[in-house]
Amino acid sequence: MRNSSCTPAWRKLVCALFIFPLLFGCRAIPPAVSRSDDIMPHTRNEQDRNGEYSLESMAPGPIKVIELNALPDSDAIIPRLMDKQVVFIGERHTRFADHLNQLAIIRGLHDRGKELAIGMEFFQQPFQPYLDAYSDKSIASGPDDTALLSHTEYYDRWRYDYRLYRPILHFARERGIPLIALNISSEIVKKVSEAGWDGLTGVELAEVPQSIDRSNKRYEQRLRGIFRHHPRRQHPGRGTDKQATVPTGKKQSARHPVGARGADGQSGGHRGRLSGERDRTDFQRFMDVQLLWDESMAERAAKYLTEHPGRTLVVLAGSGHLAYGDGIPDRVRRRVPVESAIILPAHDIANDIGADTESVPGNPSEIADFLLVSGDRALPPAGTLGVLLETDAEGIRITSFTPQSPARDAGMKEGDHLVRIDSRPIETMAHVKLALWDKRSGDRVSVELRGIDGAGSVKEMRLEVVLK
Repeated sequence: MRNSSCTPAWRKLVCALFIFPLLFGCRAIPPAVSRSDDIMPHTRNEQDRNGEYSLESMAPGPIKVIELNALPDSDAIIPRLMDKQVVFIGERHTRFADHLNQLAIIRGLHDRGKELAIGMEFFQQPFQPYLDAYSDKSIASGPDDTALLSHTEYYDRWRYDYRLYRPILHFARERGIPLIALNISSEIVKKVSEAGWDGLTGVELAEVPQSIDRSNKRYEQRLRGIFRHHPRRQHPGRGTDKQATVPTGKKQSARHPVGARGADGQSGGHRGRLSGERDRTDFQRFMDVQLLWDESMAERAAKYLTEHPGRTLVVLAGSGHLAYGDGIPDRVRRRVPVESAIILPAHDIANDIGADTESVPGNPSEIADFLLVSGDRALPPAGTLGVLLETDAEGIRITSFTPQSPARDAGMKEGDHLVRIDSRPIETMAHVKLALWDKRSGDRVSVELRGIDGAGSVKEMRLEVVLK
């Protein structure tokens, strides 16, 4: 996790950044939603003679200073986590350093004798049996990484480079630490996103949390800020890839959210609807999906904590699900009274939890108990075929090549279909990623193809490709 280009204070393995009241204990339940007068406490009666605010009236309050040269190492916070029943550690999914930092906290707790379990956003609940088999040391021939990825449909449902998470899973497996799939199935998320709660079947409703807390207006405000900047953003696990390059290498709780619709009371759209009404419906669906993720992961975490009171659950999830306690943490505590702590990466927090200043509460010390500061760390480059692929009726078709493509150099042509990679059948984009996830530049793979020869006849061929 070290970065030689960073200053000494930032080159620590993981630094715990204590801000404002965080020096004096872990967070409490967040206060009521912030108002404009939290930031500018003076009224318009305090305007100057020209009708403008004076500099004094615009003062934001006491200014706090962070002394970077005094930042402690991550080991300094481990003793303060030892009495917690759940520790939430945030991440930006694609940042390897965040996952190494998560592992550092997990290792610190384990080395001090804590009985742990690790709850993970990136696996979905229906696949829990495969995680159990993976982490069970009593199974001599348990599934390896590739089998785990295949059985859990990882590259269909999450898609981020598995190598980001592999050190955590290997640590857990070697030490017999249970792995808990927190997330709800992407099929249910997709239905709620497209058709609302009314689109779910009775069987699917049974998998949805029995109560959804919509009372947190501060969280809604932050979600609106995110929605305004990314109104059509897709989350991994939703939809299907049509084209891809292959490197790859809180209290207004409602009993079932049945009947919940957009802000305009409509469950669907039509051509004549005003754009403002459509935006309100789109945001309602966006928020429904976010709450579905939060409540589902919180319910699964609370269930595990109730069933295993002797273990500390470490929850690994995107920072947006944890910041200010609004997403998963407060919803866990609503279900089960536990002592907890929230730890977030300090980098680029605004992008993780809300894209504009209007969506950020006035007291930033509420964001977490600890912030982690560290340099970045890159994964080794993945081995690549150097192709652009598309899904069609016949399977996975090559549409073009990257510059200096090893696949083209080996003899592949546009329009060829992938049949197998190293004897693994290829029918979907996920199969391609599964075949290449652990390959590095210089590795050699055998690729079977189906294409058209010069006479217009279908031919099959096998080529050896040295990945770049």
